[in-house]
Amino acid sequence: MFDNVYTTYRQPDQSQGSQRMEIASLTLGIIAVSSCLCLYLSIPCGALAVILASLSRGGQMQYGSKAQVGLILGAIGLAFTIVIYGLSFAAAFHEYGSLEGILRAYSEMSGMEYDELLQQLYR
Repeated sequence: MFDNVYTTYRQPDQSQGSQRMEIASLTLGIIAVSSCLCLYLSIPCGALAVILASLSRGGQMQYGSKAQVGLILGAIGLAFTIVIYGLSFAAAFHEYGSLEGILRAYSEMSGMEYDELLQQLYR
């Protein structure tokens, strides 16, 4: 009745799915780092690289080597993108003085009236 009381605990084997998640994490991490200047590509790829690296662990305590690299590259890609766009916004803010100054300069460059631009933004 109690034959299986003293069973040994085994670490779960790494499945084919977790190996695929590691490879996907690595690939997305590389894309995130190489596309830091493209906000719409770098942020989703970096976030997915971090998520897939975390999910690839399964029940194990440590990351696989590909998952570690994917996690690191994804985090670096996210950090670089945030820093680059933060500095760009800070430079525009410094150049034009305020958000209103940025919008006025944009309306002049686009040939659009400032009030029309505000109406489109607040729709």
